[in-house]
Amino acid sequence: MLMICMNRPFSFSNKNGCCFFLLTVFCFASSCFAQDKNAMFPAKLTAADFTIQSPLIDSNANAIVMFDKGKISFEGNAKGWFTYVYKRSTRIKIINKKGLGLSTVELLLYKNDESKEKVENVSGITYNLENEKLIETKLGSKEIYDEQYDKNHYFKKFSMPAVKEGSIIEYNYTIKSDFLFNLPSWEFQSADCPTLFTEYNVTIPGMLSYMSIFQGFHNFSIDKSGEGFENYTLRIFKPIGGSYTGDKEEVLSVSTPTSIHRWVMNNLPAFNVENYISSPVNFIDKISFQLYQTYDGEKNHDVSNNWAKASEELLKREDFGKTLHDENGWMDNALQDLLNGEKDSIIIARKIYKYVQDNFTCTNTNDKFIKTDLPDVFRKKSGTVGDINLLLTAMLVHKNIPAVPVLLSTRSAGRIPQNYPMLDRLNYVVCKININATDYFLDATTSFLPFGKLPAKCYNGHARVIATDAAAVYFEPDSLKEKSVINVLIINNAKQEVEGGFTQNQGFYQSLQTKDEIAKSGIAFFEKNLKADYPEEMPISNIITENYKNIDEPVSIKFDFKLNNFNSADIIYFNPMLGESLKKNPFYAAERIYPVEMPYTVDEMYVLNMENPTGYKIDELPKSAKIKLNDDEGMYEYLISSNGSSIQMRRRLLLNKANFLKEDYKTLREFYGFIVNKEAEQIVFKKIK
Repeated sequence: MLMICMNRPFSFSNKNGCCFFLLTVFCFASSCFAQDKNAMFPAKLTAADFTIQSPLIDSNANAIVMFDKGKISFEGNAKGWFTYVYKRSTRIKIINKKGLGLSTVELLLYKNDESKEKVENVSGITYNLENEKLIETKLGSKEIYDEQYDKNHYFKKFSMPAVKEGSIIEYNYTIKSDFLFNLPSWEFQSADCPTLFTEYNVTIPGMLSYMSIFQGFHNFSIDKSGEGFENYTLRIFKPIGGSYTGDKEEVLSVSTPTSIHRWVMNNLPAFNVENYISSPVNFIDKISFQLYQTYDGEKNHDVSNNWAKASEELLKREDFGKTLHDENGWMDNALQDLLNGEKDSIIIARKIYKYVQDNFTCTNTNDKFIKTDLPDVFRKKSGTVGDINLLLTAMLVHKNIPAVPVLLSTRSAGRIPQNYPMLDRLNYVVCKININATDYFLDATTSFLPFGKLPAKCYNGHARVIATDAAAVYFEPDSLKEKSVINVLIINNAKQEVEGGFTQNQGFYQSLQTKDEIAKSGIAFFEKNLKADYPEEMPISNIITENYKNIDEPVSIKFDFKLNNFNSADIIYFNPMLGESLKKNPFYAAERIYPVEMPYTVDEMYVLNMENPTGYKIDELPKSAKIKLNDDEGMYEYLISSNGSSIQMRRRLLLNKANFLKEDYKTLREFYGFIVNKEAEQIVFKKIK
């Protein structure tokens, strides 16, 4: 973690040159910053640049980032403060059709009633090499457009023209913003393609102090910092008679030291999304910034630099905490009909939760704020996760249930720092209630989710209760147990055919998935797909799917089947796992850079009881085996025996933890490799002659 701040000497002067504060001069010069400020690209593209010799380009590379440079500086604005100026220049070679998507750029920008982020100086060129001649096609104004996203956000989009396989595109743009809380983060590494050169430069006035957090596994080729000095012009418009006019403009000249930093990386591979990574966001080479302190010439001002202050501010926001404790009398009629005089707090909470879950549709699961207002959400019966779960919280509060919101970052959005509130990383809100000294966490946006349960995606470690006594809570995947059981019985029927019964009791999260699938597509479609999963020599029938409408019970699937491969063949090879075996090691790579992050712990049981098929005897039987994973972190057992006329088998996979360090990868890979090999073994039946 890098904290960017400065010693504070600087001066204010108005347009008459009056000095308000003592000026201490810092002089700094360094060759690493002695460069043309306007030259973002190193040189104009030539035909020779179309031939790129790099070991990073392989069959998996759909494009390659040749050059990517960002720069942050500041300028004074008309509000008496600062605006950040973010410039970016990017050059990419498109290798194949899969890389064409990189020719469309979407910039998500923020706005409110007082200000709006703006994009300026958008330009771009597509280069194609035709008959050794360089053809340039410039980005036109028609390819640049705005698109509304929500009340406080809009997109600036542009699509590069004349792009095809082999094209090189380059584009530039500038973003100006008065919203200084978060500076644009910079991803040195791309999840889409390798990067040959990437650079980020920041110059920050001494009146602003930012927390900077770097993550990743690759080293900088340049990592240099220093001090400079800048003059900024701040303008303030004084009101006259309730309106603003330039006649009363006051101009302040601010001279202040600056903090300068330059980061450069070269020849970065594309981020390899390995199995069981919760999110690339946690590991990709990246630097991000958040304002933690400002200085007005007299004293420092903290800016949401702790969770208590951040919670206090969130609770005052109209689109978050304030509305939870408004009078909200408009709820009375609906709650009166729903509760019918109920006094028991836990019953009240369960009824309100079920009402919101059953009657409101979630339209966006990545938003923690109220988009319009709660009465509007109630009327529409739909909204974002923020709309719905904050409505749930407000309804519970209205009935005197101790309810507060909890902010978290879902697994796909990446983890959040524990000690510093980087609020832009928090993309999800749930509700916490406390009844009879027991905490319950509620999410009414997910169908079939029982009271007091959260989706697996919420189990991403540190989360934050937003209340006057703000506290941390931890949703760890290690605390989730996915337990499932399969029982198989195989017998000889009266016709001497081999038939059987299959019963599966699904785990909690597998059940949620099945319930959601059936709700969307119907039970007939689900059972049709189930039949298609089994080969022709094992036809299934009489499918019974239980509890798929029951919110509190796991799904149970039962069906009958026949084994038509037992015919007149002299030798039959039979896998006792009946298609439930682990066929491929999920950890196929020999080496791994990142830790292993599973969504939950596992306890899987498979039990088989089988009569010897009529007319056959057992020629070979797999051997029983049992192994442990790192002593107590997991276990696998494969127990099989025969009394001559029947076979009994039990297979169990137990993982007592969900997250493993990369140092454990080799052991984990070998553990799963053993399972794959073991479950490929077959029973050999020989015809009795």
